Amino acid sequence: MTKRCHHEYETKVGYPNDLICQKCQSIWTITDYLGYNSVQLMTLPKDVRYKVVERQVKNFNKENPDYYSEVEATNTTQGEGK
Repeated sequence: MTKRCHHEYETKVGYPNDLICQKCQSIWTITDYLGYNSVQLMTLPKDVRYKVVERQVKNFNKENPDYYSEVEATNTTQGEGK
């Protein structure tokens, strides 16, 4: 049985999308995982997964700036008919 690495992450100047483990020297590039769904994201280490989801949220908010105001408007109109 192999031992798991308890990753200690670092980033390098000039490479903001890369997370590098100081112990096992594995490199994860966040932009490679932006298209992953929730099941695929579960195969990544926790800290990498959080960074990917954070970047997905930022991209979504940038592409859909009025999304949350539109959702609130539709939710309030649905409740009035009851």
